[in-house]
Amino acid sequence: MLRKIYGGGCHVWKNIDPTFDSGLDGHMPITAFSNFTDGLDPNRRSREHFITNINLEDDRLWVPYANGVCFQPCSFNVTSGGFSVVLKGLPGSMVGTHYHVGTVHGYTIRGHWRYLEHDWIAKPGTYIYEPAGEAHTLVITEDSPEPMVTLFVVGGGLIYLDKAVNGGFAAYEDGFTLLELTRKHYRETGLDVRQLDLLVR
Repeated sequence: MLRKIYGGGCHVWKNIDPTFDSGLDGHMPITAFSNFTDGLDPNRRSREHFITNINLEDDRLWVPYANGVCFQPCSFNVTSGGFSVVLKGLPGSMVGTHYHVGTVHGYTIRGHWRYLEHDWIAKPGTYIYEPAGEAHTLVITEDSPEPMVTLFVVGGGLIYLDKAVNGGFAAYEDGFTLLELTRKHYRETGLDVRQLDLLVR
């Protein structure tokens, strides 16, 4: 089923298979653990507070993640591997089944989304709290009136599963892998990669 292409940096690169595989289309995340770091010398890694501004309208800032899903980073935690992102997804798109090793907080800004494993639907203004260890599959509803935009604060890595029920390890994601993905996108788009160093804590 071919999904309509919307603006705003998230693109649908091919037909969406309604039978669902991993939802990641080979773009992310890594499939083996790595020992790379954030690449900053300790004396360049700030521990001070900071603020950052997210521009939802600048297509260049959206980092492609999965089919029809992209994000803008808010922070990368190089102590816990956690991260904060604004996630954007086109109606009908999804993020594959995964579970978190830490807690997650989410606040919906635009659009409608849900987890296949639950019967609630998040809409603008919905706040969600997720305990660590729950497996779920994030989908943007087919009838969402606009692309979903949600702020997620993730307290550690997440593990993707190869299937929704009794799934095994498929891939691992955390603040380090997302930092590397974002740096790659910035280089390819001609953005200033050094700006990302300001988001590392």
